[in-house]
Amino acid sequence: MQEKSHDTHVTFVLDASGSMRTIEDDTREGFNGFLHDQTEEEGDATVSLYQFDTEVELVYQYLPVGNADELDRGNYTPSGTTALHDALKRAIVEAQEGIDDLPDRKKPEKVIVVTLTDGKENSSVTSAEEVRERVEGKRKEGWEFLFIGANQDAALTAKSMGMAADKSLDMQHSGKGTREVYMSTSQCGSRARWAGTTLGYT
Repeated sequence: MQEKSHDTHVTFVLDASGSMRTIEDDTREGFNGFLHDQTEEEGDATVSLYQFDTEVELVYQYLPVGNADELDRGNYTPSGTTALHDALKRAIVEAQEGIDDLPDRKKPEKVIVVTLTDGKENSSVTSAEEVRERVEGKRKEGWEFLFIGANQDAALTAKSMGMAADKSLDMQHSGKGTREVYMSTSQCGSRARWAGTTLGYT
């Protein structure tokens, strides 16, 4: 690993549909653990958070990871359907807009988009083809996309959206499974900050 840390931005695209209710407490715990872990790392990192059910909500954008609000019962309450494609499109577009608005000295060296969902797309206006085009375009620019999926073949779903299969992870739909994937994702974030790449899931 290089000695220099890489300024990193992580955009989370988090499923908040009704099927997440059975693991909502563990989702909060796992996400909050990710924030805590990344706050302990040296170097600069920012985070954005999108939640999606039938609609897509921007919770916060480009906050220093140490200043980002944790999830609790007031700001994470699963309900509705799964507008996965709409969420990804908005997250990618607004992540780029946010970078464009930053002065050059503040622009992140590394951009990671993490998607976690326990269901398949079922309510978006955005097509899979548009998502794939946007993902593939950003990957050519050096962005990394991590995909975590439960109740599906995560690698197959990731590939259908233009993401790399080795940067996808099947999640066991349980408290233990949820906590484990957040731990693995935090390890990916740490590697990106020090090595310049997440190296995917292992």
